[in-house]
This record gives sequence, structure tokens and C-alpha cells, in this order.
Amino acid sequence: MNNGFYDILVAKEYETKQNGIPEKKTAWNRVGRAWPSKSGGSVSCEFHMFPGQRYVIQLQNNEAKTNE
Repeated sequence: MNNGFYDILVAKEYETKQNGIPEKKTAWNRVGRAWPSKSGGSVSCEFHMFPGQRYVIQLQNNEAKTNE
């Protein structure tokens, strides 16, 4: 099933003790979501801490623009 968006996750490592032995674990926190543009040339992101503010990540190579 394709829901049309992706979760943006942040990993936080922490340590617990299991029978007196330290054990490293990772907690994954959902901080936003991302979805591809209709053209496929970019991904839009929205973070829960900044609702209503959308960020766009261009997936195209801009190397030709920087050489001009």
C-alpha cells in the first residue's frame, strides 16, 4: 500500500541495564513527513515543530548552473 508520504525520523541512542549489563538501544522519533513532487524532481518536507512551513529538497543535479 502506497500512502504517498514518508515519515522523517530522528534517532536517539540511549543506554539501559539488562541484568546489570549495559545495553545500547535506539529510540526513533517521528519529527515530520515528506512527499515527492508530481514531477519527481523534488521532495517536500514538513516538520511537526514548524507546522505550515514547507521545505523543498531539489533532487536534480545543479552542477551545470554552478559552472556558468
